[in-house]
Amino acid sequence: MATPRRLPVLLLQASNIASGVGNAAVMVAIPWLVLEVTDSPSAAGLVVAIAAVPGLVAAPLAGWMVDHFGRRRVSVVADLLSALSVAGFPLAASMTELGLGVLIALAVLGAVFDPAGNTARRAAIPGVAAAAGVGPERLNGIHEGCFAAGWTLGPLVGTALIAAVGATASFWLPFGLFVFAALCMALIGKAAEAPGEVSA
Repeated sequence: MATPRRLPVLLLQASNIASGVGNAAVMVAIPWLVLEVTDSPSAAGLVVAIAAVPGLVAAPLAGWMVDHFGRRRVSVVADLLSALSVAGFPLAASMTELGLGVLIALAVLGAVFDPAGNTARRAAIPGVAAAAGVGPERLNGIHEGCFAAGWTLGPLVGTALIAAVGATASFWLPFGLFVFAALCMALIGKAAEAPGEVSA
């Protein structure tokens, strides 16, 4: 059982893994859904390529947002917006016939929020390490390992979901994972904003 002092570490890594799995699963589900809708491999590749552009633009702004609005707040808001963006796929499919333009818009929207969430979680490492009495280098290694595990597991989860419930419905699990990631960061409390000096 985790002690209260180590709880922020567990919450940070739970958020890290959940967001990683959700993002990696979505990266499989989006081109698969585009292929189903358009029957065009080139369209699927186009959507993936276009969706990568917002991340390049948003990444430089992520640090500024973390500095001005706080690590925890940026992480929570980014994950909640990511949740809404992936829910847009099944919701749009239930209301109208999906076209390439709608799929591109939803993919681009979701990609905008990822850099801010990832940056905010990494920026929280020193404060969480200090609150838990763990060296920041050690926690950074754990954080990167958990992130890699999430990205490895995500495509497996995505393909299993597509096989089980179809490409459109497969977005609901990433929706839940992003909400869970936001909740974990919200529960960390002030540890996410604390300065990075490790206590004895």
